[in-house]
Amino acid sequence: MSIEHSPPSTYILRELHDVTVPDSVSWMPQTIGWKILTVGLLILAVFLVYRRLQTWWQNRYRTEAIAAINNLNLNDQSFEDSLYSIVKIVLVYLDPANGKLFGTSLLRQIDCLGDGKNTFDGVLGQKWTQSLVDPATVLNTDERASLQQKVLNWMMVHQNQKKLRISEGEGRHV
Repeated sequence: MSIEHSPPSTYILRELHDVTVPDSVSWMPQTIGWKILTVGLLILAVFLVYRRLQTWWQNRYRTEAIAAINNLNLNDQSFEDSLYSIVKIVLVYLDPANGKLFGTSLLRQIDCLGDGKNTFDGVLGQKWTQSLVDPATVLNTDERASLQQKVLNWMMVHQNQKKLRISEGEGRHV
């Protein structure tokens, strides 16, 4: 129900006129400069979303591996084998030539890809690889927890060889 506006009916107000309501202002940019800025910001936003998706896609293996490592039970008999399998799958994903590595060469490759803060080619790493082939060598719970934490830290910081090879290859062709 709307009320219609009626003109003043008194003698004193008869010369007054209604105030005209101005036209609404458009929110669309009216000058070319604002249109160029808007298009530039849209292009930048699309580029940033693309880079974010590309980074997520390239690092999805990390999140899957970290989730798998976090799901391992420290008291499980096959903890060492499961942890080794996850590390080996990641190494082979990074470079198929890593599939033949075992023992000290595997630990050195892990160290080579890491940030240098966590080293696997030490007593704990040697004992870990020994426990994979020798049933008499068993890691205690503290060693397993330490190894699990080292592998988790390595998963978060290791270099992606695929990404490095792509950028090196682009550098040669330019």
